This record gives sequence, C-alpha cells and structure tokens, in this order.
Amino acid sequence: MTCSIETGRALIDAGLHPAPGGGGGKWVCSGDMLLEALAACAGVTLGAVATSLDIPLRGGTVAVEGDLHFKGTLAVDKEAPLGFSDIRVRFDLDTDADPINSTRSCG
Repeated sequence: MTCSIETGRALIDAGLHPAPGGGGGKWVCSGDMLLEALAACAGVTLGAVATSLDIPLRGGTVAVEGDLHFKGTLAVDKEAPLGFSDIRVRFDLDTDADPINSTRSCG
C-alpha cells in the first residue's frame, strides 16, 4: 500500500518502511519524511535566526532521530505505543558564537 504525495516539485510514493514489511526501499517511508521535514525546517529556521541576530555560521548539520513503534502503529500489539514516542533534534554548528545552552529538553 502506498500514498502519492505531490510536493510541488515532484510526486513521491510513500509506503511502509522495510522494517515492518514495506516495499524494500522502493518507496519513501512517511515516518522518515516527517523527520526529514523537521530537519529541513530546523535548518532553515536556524539559518534565518542566525542571520537576523547577526550570529556568524560557517556551516553545520542538523540531525533528527525518532523512536517509532511499529507494533503499535500497525495495530499488531494494542498495548504497544502508537507512532513516535521520542524525537530528538541535534545541531552541530561551526561558529565562534558563545553557546547559550548546549542541551535543552522539551516535554
């Protein structure tokens, strides 16, 4: 089973991740797309805020990871968590700016 997503630039076929028996890499995973969209949003926002505050950035990376529970998401185990239980965003920046707080936790 797949779902076609029109991004404005391309038509993407999203399907199940290979871990629970998805298309073996033929389709993009919607959970991966969610994490990728979060990374893109965080990176673009970081760049805009750094520019606005005149914080020099030479480069960097944004890494996003999530813990997805397939058994709950696919209703295989009604006691298992549904969807993502944790999503982590990490920024590794190349800058001379003083760090404000290197670790923040939400929720």
